[in-house]
Amino acid sequence: MKKSVLFLMAVLTVVSVSLPGHSTATEQKHFRHLMFRESPLTSYRGIHPVSKQQSQSIAHYEFSYDDQGRVIQISRKINDTLIGGMGVFDSFIWFAPQVKIDYQANREVHTYYGLKGEQISAHGKVWRAEYKLDESGNRQSLVFFDAQGKPAESEWNIHQYLWRASHDGHTFEKRLNLKGEQMALRPEFKFYEVKLEYDNDGKLMFMRNFGVNHQPTNNDSGAGIDRITYDLSGNFTRWQVYDKDGNAVEGNRPMVHLGEHLYDGVGNKIGMRGFDRHGKNIPFSWGSIKQLRSFNKQGIQDSYTAFNADGSFDVHLKWQYNERGTQQTSLTSFDESGKKSPSPHLRGAAQITFHNDKGETKRKFYDAQGKQMQIAE
Repeated sequence: MKKSVLFLMAVLTVVSVSLPGHSTATEQKHFRHLMFRESPLTSYRGIHPVSKQQSQSIAHYEFSYDDQGRVIQISRKINDTLIGGMGVFDSFIWFAPQVKIDYQANREVHTYYGLKGEQISAHGKVWRAEYKLDESGNRQSLVFFDAQGKPAESEWNIHQYLWRASHDGHTFEKRLNLKGEQMALRPEFKFYEVKLEYDNDGKLMFMRNFGVNHQPTNNDSGAGIDRITYDLSGNFTRWQVYDKDGNAVEGNRPMVHLGEHLYDGVGNKIGMRGFDRHGKNIPFSWGSIKQLRSFNKQGIQDSYTAFNADGSFDVHLKWQYNERGTQQTSLTSFDESGKKSPSPHLRGAAQITFHNDKGETKRKFYDAQGKQMQIAE
């Protein structure tokens, strides 16, 4: 994990808000996690279902359906309180506590909402995401607009996704910016036009890089194919990297051949490690050879530990929350012996505390001895 991403996780704060029910929903279902999807071509899908009673005390995704069985809203909650991501990586495509979906003639429109129920821009300037559908309801394209209704780009500099069927029943995807230039899958994932291959259950199995000229292509790391594997619960358990001819390579940003996600019994991702093409455990490109996470009773991440390439200790962070799990109260860095320790992930502090002041979250920074530090926001 990039240190900048880890820092963003570290300073994440959560504000509680209760939402009223939506009268248009005729059914609701609850899930601990979302199925991985690398592309917005596929619809949101919940995994690890929980009962309504269980949802009152754990972090979950609430799916609301209309009388035609279509998903019209997805909310990340504990009971009826919206919560933020708090370290989960269930979806690369949706970056808000709540999404609402409106169905129109040949259109499917997604809008995004914050912790107070207010409409927000998500993942950059995306205020509205609009799918164009064919006569059968299949997605043909996706275009982003800002709050003023003008064409916009996501945080990945993508304005639109374009999809077309391949001759063998799979799908080609291109992504364009506002200038009409082809964009990579993600800034750190240099696949351009890709062939998306799904299994009979709708899970993504292969992504093949066709570059910018519609030809099987290796990127600058030597990678041309990404293979994804799931377990029976729908957890994304591993990825494998090959060149365009199907030879095993170490490539893409993590620079491993095989990346492995480790889960507990309810689908929380508790670890990650990488291997070379010969099966040897090797560090990821950012230096960690192993990453471990733990989760509290609400199913929210409460610790992160990483180890260097030689197996030595790198970092240990612990999150604290209020009793219900809806409000982050502190983030603390510890050394290998368990003592508070300054960390660059906390801007040089050993602890950050979070306080709700009239609806606004205030942060305070402390050193390892508990003395408050003056760090500019």
